[in-house]
Amino acid sequence: MTYRDILVQIDETPASAARAITAAGLAAKFQAQLTGVFLKSEFLQNYMAADAMAYMSPSDIDRLLKEHAAATLKASEDARERFERAASEAGVVSDWQVIDGDYDGALVAYARRFDLTVMPPVATAALGTNRVSAADLGLASGGPVVVVGEGGGSPHVGKKILVAWKGTRESARALRDALPLLMTADEVHVLVVSPHGEGGPDGALQRHLERHGLKAKLIVDPSDDVSAAEVLRRQVKALKADLVVMGLYGRPRMQELVLGGVSHDLLRDPPAALLISH
Repeated sequence: MTYRDILVQIDETPASAARAITAAGLAAKFQAQLTGVFLKSEFLQNYMAADAMAYMSPSDIDRLLKEHAAATLKASEDARERFERAASEAGVVSDWQVIDGDYDGALVAYARRFDLTVMPPVATAALGTNRVSAADLGLASGGPVVVVGEGGGSPHVGKKILVAWKGTRESARALRDALPLLMTADEVHVLVVSPHGEGGPDGALQRHLERHGLKAKLIVDPSDDVSAAEVLRRQVKALKADLVVMGLYGRPRMQELVLGGVSHDLLRDPPAALLISH
């Protein structure tokens, strides 16, 4: 198992430079094709329904449409330049796509065609209002998502990996989805948060990892005075981990995302890059 097709969301903001560098580094590591995707927003989607538009002259509407199209094109070109620079410096084969960012479904559907997606905690369509969260994408795309927050990007993400293990379906899925990264890491730690003594070292899990050639170090944290999210943050800092692998707990219901506590906390402010999977 490996990653051969990697997608990264890029926009016109400076923060996307770190994402581009991270994704390009991953593509280089796995000799993968890298695709940058830009989320555009249509002027009509955002403004034409407003009551004020009813009182504008056709010439004013035409002018606004042209200004919006020009601004969107410039934002896309700036984003593409940032992406292609990162891909070129990493020496990877790349592709560039612009898709509809006015609803989540377009990015979700596109991400289902890739092995791995790299994106920020929340992506916003350029010059638009729609926001696509990494949690939404992780729950709906059917594949792993690497979430890069502010300051979390690096061309060498995955050297020191911390796996959050609960023995659940989501934990197992995230572990399997992260295997290519785990097998190329310098250090792998598996964390079990067990404040009441249940859990403990998992011999079967350790043997499973050893069969993949991994010598992971198991950590059982018995803390009972802090949340699991706080334990994870503390361990990331102590181990200097640059990637956390964790199952994504939650479900979309009635158009509102309902996340588990740890997922919500870490995605709100990632302590390092996160590989999430559902």
